[in-house]
Amino acid sequence: MTGELFTPLRRLSPNAKSIMCLAGICGMAYLVSVLQQPFSLLDLYQGCMVEVSERVVLPANLILFCMGCARFGAFERVRRNPTDEFRLNALWSVFVSVVVSLIVWCVFIIANVLKESLNDPRQWVLCTIMLAQLFMMNMSVTLAVWLLMNMGMDWGQVLPPIIVVFIIADFCLKPMAGDLTRYAFYFWYPISDSWVTVFVRQVLPFIGYCMLMAMMNMAAFHRADRLRLT
Repeated sequence: MTGELFTPLRRLSPNAKSIMCLAGICGMAYLVSVLQQPFSLLDLYQGCMVEVSERVVLPANLILFCMGCARFGAFERVRRNPTDEFRLNALWSVFVSVVVSLIVWCVFIIANVLKESLNDPRQWVLCTIMLAQLFMMNMSVTLAVWLLMNMGMDWGQVLPPIIVVFIIADFCLKPMAGDLTRYAFYFWYPISDSWVTVFVRQVLPFIGYCMLMAMMNMAAFHRADRLRLT
């Protein structure tokens, strides 16, 4: 089944692939330009998690997930187990979230190594926290988008509003009183440089969230009208 992960991407038109590559290059150029700023590692980490991630990383992750999502046709639904589609998309969501997070994290590490900003072991702890938060961001929003798709909505209708909401959330919520931004970006908001704090306040709730969303996605998938979706 793992060999089928990339089948939807292979079926994309050359123009779609070119646009995706161009968007990826532009996003990476923006990320590198931000990381070249003369800020401390902590400031860059906080800026990346609160601003850059929502503008670059999350949209790239969601677009790649939706583009590579398996969508069985009528013939495939007859000759194959329908749950194969669910398993493929579940595996694809994890794969995309991991790969996108690792790529961005590696760029962040390389940029700071070149700037000689990683001299303290505690800074490496902060970097590992960043990797975990990047993955939690990608995975948590991907599961929500996937749920809407399993409920019958086309990803072209779901994706633009989701991306726009997270891009403008920081601008809209930051001037307001309270910790609205913290709750909007709950799983990836920079709260501490301690793994214990992050694990208790973000990782554990994330695990519970994933379990809940997995059950909801499974229920929505099995209740979907296959004939209507054909």
